[in-house]
Parts: sequence; structure tokens; C-alpha cells
Amino acid sequence: MVHSPGERWAFRTTRESGAFHEARILKVGSGRPRRIHIELVSEEWEGERRWVPASRLEVPWDDRYDYIALDRELRAVKAWRPSRLDRRTAEHVFFNLIPLDVAEFNADGAGTSVVYDVPALAQISGLPQEELRAVPAFLHDQELTLPWPTTEQVGRAVAALRPHLLLSEIEREEREANERALNGVTLTDFDGEYHHLSPADALERFEQRQKPYLDKLREWIGVERSTDLLERRELLIRLRQAVSVVVRALDALEPTQKRLMKKLRGELARITDGLDALPSS
Repeated sequence: MVHSPGERWAFRTTRESGAFHEARILKVGSGRPRRIHIELVSEEWEGERRWVPASRLEVPWDDRYDYIALDRELRAVKAWRPSRLDRRTAEHVFFNLIPLDVAEFNADGAGTSVVYDVPALAQISGLPQEELRAVPAFLHDQELTLPWPTTEQVGRAVAALRPHLLLSEIEREEREANERALNGVTLTDFDGEYHHLSPADALERFEQRQKPYLDKLREWIGVERSTDLLERRELLIRLRQAVSVVVRALDALEPTQKRLMKKLRGELARITDGLDALPSS
């Protein structure tokens, strides 16, 4: 952005401030990063002059209205400060369960997300479009920015509707944690150095770093929902084991009872159709 002496720009004392002040450029410095000598025009400043970074002159004074309106909407949508754990959970759910051309988590401190296809996100999450568009969400350049409460609502809704991938990951990480709690683990740091953690240290590391995150994922799925799915998964495993026994019995009887075995195999195929997938509801 080019600045020249004599121009008037909108300036604010801090990035967090919503108040913009008219500033006249007196001199443009030659150093890097470039600094600019300004004079604050309003009488309240009594002609105060100061050197400021060029980035602090955000928009020409005559073009300030649209810029300030957009800035006001941005500050409204970024008014929340969710915990790092909540943000990590949201980022994981969005990345794994929502197509990138539909919506993305911004991974900023305010926990905002951006939606590229509102109807598609409504369909994926089961939330009405009106809820997704509710203020302080705002549309700019065909992209809808959501505040943290709506972002969290979307994440929880999608996690509850499509929990199986998340549960698979939770179970995998918990299995690994159990193994490490029994045998310890050897880790490699950024310098390529190996460090062995004892079983007790591995368990402590899991309790401090991974368990809160996995518990939060379970919470977003829904505690009852998570428990129900795990019970159904166990039943499914047992059913597969029973089917394996039946198949072996049919194989043993096949040479002497071919006709009957063909009929029984057909019935078994119909009964077990779809067992390779977890229930969808």
C-alpha cells in the first residue's frame, strides 16, 4: 500500500479499538519496516504528531465507511475466546467431517469458521440455514463468517450425526495409550534424539495431553450416543465371530449336504448383509 505526504488516512490507536481517527501524512520514512510521520487532525488531539508503522494507516479517510462497517462486523464475530481445547476439537471435527469446499474452521483465537456453501452445511449438520446466518455471522465476498457459538453448534451437530470416524480414532488412541502404559514408548524429538518414556511417564503424558481432547470429542458426540455406539460395536464384533463359526460349520457339512448348504448360505448372506459397516443411526 502506497502512502504519500499530504494524504489523509484512517488511524486507530490500537488494533482492538473500534475508533478511527483522521491522520494526515507528514513524511514517509525510508527504513524497514516502513514508518510514517502523521498528524492527528481532530481538535481533541491538539495537533499531536507521531511516527507509526505504515500498517496502522488502514484505509484512505474518504473510503473509511465501508471499511469501518466491515471492521465492526469482524470485531463482533470475534468477540469470543474459546479454550484451546475447544478450538482443537472444532478444528478436528471440521477437518474430518465437513468437506473443505463447504466450510472451514479458521483456527483463530476467536474460534470463528467460514462457510462457502450454506445450504450444503445446513444439510450436513441438520441445522436450519437461518441459524447459520444468525447475527453476528456476516456475509462478505460470498463467504459467511460464523462466531464461536455457531461454530461450536455446527461441530457438535456434525459430530453427533457422523460419529463413527471420530470413535474409531478415539478407540485407536486409547488402545495405543494402554499399550504404552504397559510397555512405555520411545519418542523422537525435533533434533532426531530418542527419548524413552517409562510406562508411568507415558500414562501421565496421555492423561495430560490426549485424554482431555478425547473426552471433549466424546462430549461433542454426546456421552449417551458414544456409549451406545460402543455397545453396539461390541455386539457387532460378537455377531461377526458367531457368523465365522457358522461359516466354518457350513464348510464342514458342504461335501455331504450341498443342496441344504446352498440354501443356508443364501439365508446367512441375507441376514449378515451390511455387517461390515457400523450402524448409521
